[in-house]
Amino acid sequence: MKTLLFLSDGYLVNMAAWLLTGVAALLVFIKQRQKYRQQPKKLKWMNAALSAWFLLAALTLPELYCAVFYDETDSFSLTNSSRRWFSIHVQSNQSGFRDSRELFGPGFKEKKNVVFLGDSFTFGHGVRNVDDRFSDRIAQELDANQPGQFLTNNVSLPGLDTRQMVDDIFRDQLAGLKKNDVLVYTFVLNDIEYFDEKTGAFYQNQQSLHPTNFLFRDTYFYNLMYYRVKQISQSGRFNYYDYLQSSYEGEPWNRLARKFDELRHLCAEREIDLRIVIFPFLQNLGDAYPFSAAHQRLVAYFKTHNIPCLDLAPVLEPHVNTGLTVNRFDAHPNERAHQLSAEAMQTDLLSDLFDAE
Repeated sequence: MKTLLFLSDGYLVNMAAWLLTGVAALLVFIKQRQKYRQQPKKLKWMNAALSAWFLLAALTLPELYCAVFYDETDSFSLTNSSRRWFSIHVQSNQSGFRDSRELFGPGFKEKKNVVFLGDSFTFGHGVRNVDDRFSDRIAQELDANQPGQFLTNNVSLPGLDTRQMVDDIFRDQLAGLKKNDVLVYTFVLNDIEYFDEKTGAFYQNQQSLHPTNFLFRDTYFYNLMYYRVKQISQSGRFNYYDYLQSSYEGEPWNRLARKFDELRHLCAEREIDLRIVIFPFLQNLGDAYPFSAAHQRLVAYFKTHNIPCLDLAPVLEPHVNTGLTVNRFDAHPNERAHQLSAEAMQTDLLSDLFDAE
């Protein structure tokens, strides 16, 4: 019932009016039906009215369920249900990030800062409890292993790409990082998207899907069904993953590599310890994973420049059949995927932090 607190006043007023009108109409229909019991023609109309009432009631029940109980996200947060999920489960610190710890909180000058920088995968899109994210799991392990030695922060926002992370987040909000602090950039393959002109066409297509009719725009169940149907009907029109795959084969890759170069140089100038995690697209992961070449290209780049890099595709692929995504319509990593990722990072990317005296 917590979800009721996050329904808009307009929705609550309109739904209350609809329900009260429905109850009043039912009472009137029942009374009139009794009145016209001996008048077949009028009774026929009353029976038809009651049938229509029960049909509308049946159509109202799934809407009430989705408004009060349904609590799921979708990959692009197009649905009202997904957007409400954020209102319920996302709380931000003073820096505007979804983190129970303040960025550069007390003692940050004396302690080693470990910052996880990323987009919605790092943010925990679809993960209700922040303690279940890989960044928070690692923070808990560091605190248990070496109490008081580390400050760990999650600096991420849905939709961030490499350009924004370097130009906006790193240069501005992470200006407090000091010598020997650790920056873990958790790279997702769609971080390349804004280096590709096709991205504009894709998001314009997404915007064109927004409903204008109030029944699909201002509800929860019917809004959800509207987007499900649109997703199916639009699936062959503009394939997001196909165009991203081709991005790694041309000029978008060159632009991304130049931005990587910039990040490397900035970290080197400030003597910040840069490390990279590469997340696969979990819904595509398997024997015929279409982004294998992209992973190889990324790993080769970071290996060439002596940047520690952990590719999570081999880590997560053996578990793909156990379910690694939030739900059928949200391809972000779920709690299990975050757990596996945290374990791999601790063992293969951050082991020196746990072994430090």
